[in-house]
Amino acid sequence: MREINNDYEPEEYEYYPHKTKRKLKHPGRFIVFIVTFLICIWMVFSFILSLGTGQKFSIFGISSQPVRNIVVAGIDKGGYRTDLILLCQINRYNNEINILQIPRDTKVTNNRNDKKINSAYFSGFECMSDEIKQVTGLKASDYIMVDFEGFIDIINALGGVTVDVPIRMNYTDPVQNLVIDLKPGRQKLNGEKAQMFMRFRKNNDGTGYPDGDIGRLEAQKSLYSAVAKKILSPMGILRSPAVFAAVKANSETNLNGFELFGVLKDVVPCVGNINIHTIPGEGKYIGGGSYFVPYKNQTEQLISENFIK
Repeated sequence: MREINNDYEPEEYEYYPHKTKRKLKHPGRFIVFIVTFLICIWMVFSFILSLGTGQKFSIFGISSQPVRNIVVAGIDKGGYRTDLILLCQINRYNNEINILQIPRDTKVTNNRNDKKINSAYFSGFECMSDEIKQVTGLKASDYIMVDFEGFIDIINALGGVTVDVPIRMNYTDPVQNLVIDLKPGRQKLNGEKAQMFMRFRKNNDGTGYPDGDIGRLEAQKSLYSAVAKKILSPMGILRSPAVFAAVKANSETNLNGFELFGVLKDVVPCVGNINIHTIPGEGKYIGGGSYFVPYKNQTEQLISENFIK
């Protein structure tokens, strides 16, 4: 039996008094100060923007455009093809944003050997805008092009997004240095995995979405919705400066800083009312090539019901 050492004395510990956090004596005054400060900053920005654009100064900011049509597209490294095309209409009459997905393989009439709309941007945005109008009847004068690497940075700046991956995605393309490896199920995707999700078309064994490009568009739509939801969340609002910086650093646009700020100003009242649409149509093989052929009457109806010409 072990003997108890009664001579043992515990070590002396130095006492550190617990520091209590200082509480604001008048939190209401602090909030009022912050709000007033932000209003002053907003007024200064509005004044500077009014000087830069020539528009009349207002404490509410530079004048809004009732309707803006902006093309947002993802381009490959060479800037030749647009892997995804979105026609975004900001409608300040109803304070809503309608986004139209245009499939990359949409068949168009042109003088190129390639009759797909995804090769139009290589000939310039005016060519791309004309072919979008050919399909939709809507004319866009502004664009924001983001390359694939930039897409990764933007999603990472947002802190990732949560989506439901519908099928197993396993594809490799050494030529494009592309590796896609995602398991099905609801999960949070960082920028690299979100890019895999966006670019996936088929697996190495030829399997893929049961309904082809229609399924791909639906999957992409779920990612757009997840991004919109994340941006509107408290964490998304906190990350908005980093997201804006990532967009600006990784995009090509014909909007200058004043115009881009004006677009953001118009977007703010619409953030709770965002609708994503897809051109109705079907995939067809024409002349040995795979195309997406829109249903003309249904497309016209979709445009007339949701967009302003």
